[in-house]
Amino acid sequence: MNTYIYTGLDRSGKRVSGRIDGEDIAGTKKLLKEKGFYVISVSEKVPLMPSFGSGIRESELVVAMRELATFVSSRLPFDECLTGVTTQMKAGRLKKIFEDIQKKIREGKSFSEALRDFPQVFSGMIVSMVRAGEETGTLDKILVRISDFLEKRQSFRNRIRSIMSYPAFMLVISIAVFIFLLTFVTPTITRIFSQIKMALPLPTLILMKISGFFKAGWLYIIALLIAAYIAARKFLTTDRGARFVDIIRFRIPVLNNLMVKREIILFARTISTLIEGGVNIIESLKIASQVISSPSLKNDVKEIIELLSKGGSLSTSFRTSSHFPYLVTQLVSAGERSGTLSEMFNRIGEIYEEEVSQSSTRLVNFIEPVMILFMGVVVGVIVLAVLLPIFQISQSIR
Repeated sequence: MNTYIYTGLDRSGKRVSGRIDGEDIAGTKKLLKEKGFYVISVSEKVPLMPSFGSGIRESELVVAMRELATFVSSRLPFDECLTGVTTQMKAGRLKKIFEDIQKKIREGKSFSEALRDFPQVFSGMIVSMVRAGEETGTLDKILVRISDFLEKRQSFRNRIRSIMSYPAFMLVISIAVFIFLLTFVTPTITRIFSQIKMALPLPTLILMKISGFFKAGWLYIIALLIAAYIAARKFLTTDRGARFVDIIRFRIPVLNNLMVKREIILFARTISTLIEGGVNIIESLKIASQVISSPSLKNDVKEIIELLSKGGSLSTSFRTSSHFPYLVTQLVSAGERSGTLSEMFNRIGEIYEEEVSQSSTRLVNFIEPVMILFMGVVVGVIVLAVLLPIFQISQSIR
């Protein structure tokens, strides 16, 4: 059985969305129609982590979860806990969602079932951990663990963004300076040369052609770049696009170190949180595999799950993987023998997180002088192309 996200209309015409289990997309659509829904869309991709592109910040969810954990630990009725959380929230989409959750619980749903109806905010990991917390009576501790996980994930993302922000800024400035020189500065200077009846040097002719192209077609260039960006994003969402990224991910040395380890960090931290929250290992692997974007790694996890389902050990299953590093296999084996799988997966995340941070810093330290050198060469070529005809003119006057 697979889990799908659906969007549709109920019998009253109200737009609804949620999760549903099914064999395939066609079977899932049929099942939804039998339940009386008009199906708008069914997607196989269930987000592991929340999607905050609809006005909800991840920090808001972290605060809400921590506050709910505090109320639950005080042994108040759960309805009062939700009332306490929503009362402290500012008006917004997250508050409306929590009010809808409270309404669903009053109608007879469990907390985890109510969360499943909001897949864009509450991921499969959150729902599974909450369900485990409800079954074991440790919901307050589970909510704290979810908050800790979200904070660590956000902190890691912010650290990588801060490391890569400077070279990205430098790249944008370099492109802007290059376009400005060719579009506005160079034409003013070279206009004089075009009026002189003399053979111009080849660098100057090339510069004039490029400058004329940029000046006449800069709007078309921007439109082309936007179209290329949209087409690239669309291509990367396809299976062929995912395989193309996988080739880059595993074959280019520097990107291999960053991209593969980043995938393993998210996978390891997620599975550690799930196991610690009381979710069984097979379900934890299934949920954690959703965070992986690499088809190769995802296929390895699928094979590991199949071997586990047949009675194999986790360490033996990981040894069959051709893409997970040897360190992962060794630490998983140690965790299985000592009964500390959650701690070992967390340790894997910590080790690779530090390595990715160091590799990113080294990459930035390498990129900075390369970009400065590149800009120096570009500006030097432009200056040379401008000065060569001036030298020719001065020599002809003599």
